[in-house]
Amino acid sequence: MIKLVAFDWNGTILADTYAVFEADNEVIKYLGLKPNTFYRFQKYFDVPVIKYFEALGADKKQLNDETEKIANIFHDYYEPRAQKVRTRAHARTVLIYLQKQKIPAAIFSNHVTERIHEQLKRLIIGKYFQDVLANSIHHSAYTERSKKEKLEKYTKQKSFNPHEVLIVGDTVEEIEIAKEIGSMCVAITQGNCATGRLEKAKPDYLIGDLGNLINIINQINNV
Repeated sequence: MIKLVAFDWNGTILADTYAVFEADNEVIKYLGLKPNTFYRFQKYFDVPVIKYFEALGADKKQLNDETEKIANIFHDYYEPRAQKVRTRAHARTVLIYLQKQKIPAAIFSNHVTERIHEQLKRLIIGKYFQDVLANSIHHSAYTERSKKEKLEKYTKQKSFNPHEVLIVGDTVEEIEIAKEIGSMCVAITQGNCATGRLEKAKPDYLIGDLGNLINIINQINNV
């Protein structure tokens, strides 16, 4: 039975994939590389993000030496655009459903906690989430993966067994985390990772519409 749904934020709840892509291209321009296509973005996007830029040919030493500056370039370009982005289609419907079913929802993200809270307020959906597990430092996602540890610590504190947790995300990272901790995973397409990459990682479920999550949870919980 599902007793907690852990949502990724960027590209999963917030439909900001293209804003992320464009902001990454600003970084790529600074690094002196050829602008990326959206196809190649979905093909190579990774966390820690430094791996993504390395795959595109960036100098590893420069990435390590200028991590904070690179993160600043990204956020300076991304944040104004993110203020105009809406949630994924049917996100609010799913959140209302979870609230009615008394299934808590949490966000676990590589993004900055403060920025997520700002968006939750702007979009008027903060009341649907019990907690936000994210980063306090804006360049953390460039050098490390920490979502798994945050979620594991949280589930232990709240006394959830891993098999009671359903992870929802748009990248291979969430699928890998689910497999590593023993949870189920729903991967959603049209986010930061190409559909083929998600299929290859073998999530428990693969959907293109967030609204399909309701049927999946009903099926698992035998509602």
